[in-house]
Amino acid sequence: MSRIKLGVLSSAQSLVDKTRELAIEKNIDLISAYVGLDGAIQVAQEMEANGAEVILARGGTAALVRNKINIPLLSFPLSTIDILTCIKEAAQYGRNILLVSFHKKMNGIEFLNELFNIRLTQSVCENFNDMQQLISTHYHKYDAMVGGATSSAVAKQYALTSIETQTSEEAIESTLDSASSVAQYNRREQEKSHRYSLIIDGVSDGVIAYDRDGKITLINDTAGKLLKFDHQAETDNFFLDILPSSTGVNVLSAGVPIEDKIERVGNDLFVFNHIPIIINNETVGGVTTFKDASNVIEIEGEIRRSLSRGLIAKYDLSNMVCESPEMRKLVKRMRRFSSTDSTLLILGETGTGKELLAQSVHNLSNRSKQPFVSINCAALSEELLQSELFGYEEGAFTGSKKGGKPGLFELAHNGTIFLDEINATSQNVQRHLLRVLQEKEVMRIGADRITPINVRIIAASNTELIEEVNNRKFREDLFFRLNVLNLRIPPLRDRLDDLPPLVDTFLRDLGRRHKRKPIIIPLTHMQLLRSYHWPGNVRQLQNFLERLILITDDTFEPAVFDEIFDELFEYQTGPVQSERLRAPNNPTVPDPGTAGKTDRETIRQALESTGYHRTKTAETLGVSRTTLWKKMKKYGLS
Repeated sequence: MSRIKLGVLSSAQSLVDKTRELAIEKNIDLISAYVGLDGAIQVAQEMEANGAEVILARGGTAALVRNKINIPLLSFPLSTIDILTCIKEAAQYGRNILLVSFHKKMNGIEFLNELFNIRLTQSVCENFNDMQQLISTHYHKYDAMVGGATSSAVAKQYALTSIETQTSEEAIESTLDSASSVAQYNRREQEKSHRYSLIIDGVSDGVIAYDRDGKITLINDTAGKLLKFDHQAETDNFFLDILPSSTGVNVLSAGVPIEDKIERVGNDLFVFNHIPIIINNETVGGVTTFKDASNVIEIEGEIRRSLSRGLIAKYDLSNMVCESPEMRKLVKRMRRFSSTDSTLLILGETGTGKELLAQSVHNLSNRSKQPFVSINCAALSEELLQSELFGYEEGAFTGSKKGGKPGLFELAHNGTIFLDEINATSQNVQRHLLRVLQEKEVMRIGADRITPINVRIIAASNTELIEEVNNRKFREDLFFRLNVLNLRIPPLRDRLDDLPPLVDTFLRDLGRRHKRKPIIIPLTHMQLLRSYHWPGNVRQLQNFLERLILITDDTFEPAVFDEIFDELFEYQTGPVQSERLRAPNNPTVPDPGTAGKTDRETIRQALESTGYHRTKTAETLGVSRTTLWKKMKKYGLS
């Protein structure tokens, strides 16, 4: 970093000389000038032009110069004790003392008169002419004067004894250190501002920021080009000045984002996103980003074509919630497995996120820039699955595509292929898969040649694959080929520490997707979510929260929560359904999980124990009054 450059202005030679001496010790470049008051303005401006980062001055000079330059100005402090010392010294020459100051008046004159037995007159001047006229007109009325270097020099012209105020060495050094700190801070801020400007001007979207009044505070080059607006030539514009028909300013009053809004500006169509800036629950401004609609359509088409081919892994480790020890252990192992090309088998119940894990492994691997191809083996018939996996030649079967079609293994060359629900494949498909794993080559259906491939295989099963082997539904040799490395995703019920952050993430994402304010689930109801066993795992939790946020208004509604939470149990039968009626902290309520006991019996016993008091019964069973009433009606207990 280059040396700090400061400027110092003062007509007091001792002050300038001492500042220069300390600046040399501190390795600071110093521009100095023996000048004060009105004459200092032009000199300060020249110092700024020559690269001074902060100006130092004292008293009236500092007050006059401060608003005439664009860089910081620090004033040398003059303590009260320093002034009192000068007044005491001036009192030796007589009782009539003149105190000259600039812009700032000193309090306690009456006390000083009594303390020193003097008649002290204070005169506050605005500039050099005021001070010169004061002394030249009234010098004969005073025995001595107290003032700065400039006023002392004028007093001497009229033979008026003058006591010049002095700045201590400690004060000079402290001011010099402060100026250096200010200069360093300004450098960092300038670097940051320049970096942000480069980033903002480098993005392909137009960007406009504005304050709470709609006045523009930032507009990038792209916005100027798209709107055909010279944003550098014109300043002090308001948002509505350049976008008079835009809905952007609505975010200032509503405080809610407006996303993917198509708006016309002149003859051009743009896609706008308007985002409020909210600090301490108050909207203090907004940011609008936009791009040409024709470019959006073109880019979206390309992205959709890529995604439709299944060649992109859109999830990575940032999409995984890993608060529980079980998931942390899984992620640690996943990172290690990602650095290899060995075949990986992922085991987990339905809805645990097996594909998310597979995509994360791919994005962490050295194949991350290569294709990621995914297929659900249970979703296709045997014949269609084979043609999708291995491809076919023209004329291989009736209805085959002219020119043939490459299979997913060929499309995944140098990348990763994810075979989801591989447990659902037939013995014939398993035989072909085994050959691919062994030989690293595929042959299209109807072809007479082989194609070598370099593909990492990640397979997944929602059942215990070893049991499928034991039941002779899955080939043993293929199982051992797939099970080189394995990751087992624990069900949600076994990693409940992940449930609160999952809920927060889903509510935030769902709120943004459905343009709703995210709701907050109270701790008591979060405990209810923890008590459920979630057979559908993370996917079921996400579906539950989506329904909750769509039915609920802007704030959490316990009755709505209870209603759709109770439905989770109504979808199931047997012991799982009974868990909702269990009250583990109430020993008087019988455990409905006991064999042979039904919901009806559990409810009947609870009603009898409370004297058929519905509110108390609902609290005992942990259900809402509405749910209790429905079940009583269903079982004829009313």
